[in-house]
Amino acid sequence: MTAASTGRGVARLPMRAVDRLGSGIHILSVFGPVALPGREALVDAVWRILSVGPDARLGLRAVDGREWEYAPESLREVAERMVVEAPELATRELSEALEGLVAHIEPGLPMRVVLAGDRLLLILDHGVVDARFTTRLPATLVAVAGGGEIPAWLTAEGISRPLWTAFVETFAKHPGRVVALLRARRVESPVAPRIAPVERPSIGWNGSTSVVVAAGSKASFKALHTWLRRRDEPVSFGAGVIVALRAALAAEGLRLSPDSEMVYDVRGYLPSGVDTTGNFVTGIPVTGGDDLTAVDRSIAQTTSSGRPLAALMAGAIKESVRPARRVLPASTPAHARARVVLSNLGLNRPLQSIPWIRDGRSIEAASAVHPIAPETVAAQLMVLDGVLHVAVSYNDTSFDREAVQRAVRAFVDDPVALLDGVVSREDA
Repeated sequence: MTAASTGRGVARLPMRAVDRLGSGIHILSVFGPVALPGREALVDAVWRILSVGPDARLGLRAVDGREWEYAPESLREVAERMVVEAPELATRELSEALEGLVAHIEPGLPMRVVLAGDRLLLILDHGVVDARFTTRLPATLVAVAGGGEIPAWLTAEGISRPLWTAFVETFAKHPGRVVALLRARRVESPVAPRIAPVERPSIGWNGSTSVVVAAGSKASFKALHTWLRRRDEPVSFGAGVIVALRAALAAEGLRLSPDSEMVYDVRGYLPSGVDTTGNFVTGIPVTGGDDLTAVDRSIAQTTSSGRPLAALMAGAIKESVRPARRVLPASTPAHARARVVLSNLGLNRPLQSIPWIRDGRSIEAASAVHPIAPETVAAQLMVLDGVLHVAVSYNDTSFDREAVQRAVRAFVDDPVALLDGVVSREDA
């Protein structure tokens, strides 16, 4: 980052457009049971991390929506505000604990570390960081609080223009990818007759975030992996998960949007060995509805063509030219259509390295986003101890809580049965 000094060590830095795209959104996480140090040790750890500098991101404060401020003299006070205790969240159901984190969001703070018994809860500003950062942070916090060194991923100097660097690496050095990108867009944008829009009846919307959390078993996760791999036409894990989750929601009576979405980490388009700690993800459309092969083909064509990078660049350019006004709607369609959005963290080694308490209890790990759009059903998946952990964020003004709970439970218990049902209907 290139900083301009304003005196007394305070630095002003331009807020990149990709950061502004995530502003106003918070990532909420719960992990437990974890062997946690005391609050003061964690405050010291947070202060040490903030003191690394602007590239560590967590010491940044938004000034006017266009700039970050980094003020070294105030970092100790900021660290004290960031680490809080909330014993009331220690015994709540995991989903209720995530929902309860919303009340602990403090505008202007990039992070909140919330201690609740042997649970570690985190609130992170999506305009500052993304899931790549949030999955590395829990184990790092505990290790640094115990006297460990600041890890290299936090101290490495970030590149000043990661989006441009990724563009050069992907398209300027490989012009053929431009053709592939245009071809992919042409395939997914068929000409359709113009139809007059039909006005949908609406109801009031309160903007609250509801969460359903569930974990499967080692057997159900292994069975899903085996089923996807042994098909005549093997499909990706992401495609299988999207189709299975859509089937579970539809079985409970939820109306579905024809297309889905996948959160994609654009760092894969950076040169080898180059990384960025800031927000660097985007949502990519997934066409194909409930057709497993078509969904898999959509994901493959989109990612191989470089479309996620192009989408992030387009969003950043639009944000630079005409910044969006982020106002939550006051109403939502009375008959909502769920748009399934998948964020797949996969087999997550940083989270697996958290110092879990191994006393016979199952580990708890879940992340959600707030606020959630009225018709979005956002699923975040991670695999720990060979078990699939799922957290689904939605709004219970739009969708029935019990229906979503049953659907998520069916998804983690037996995703293969859901996929078998989809495939048998396709073959009928």
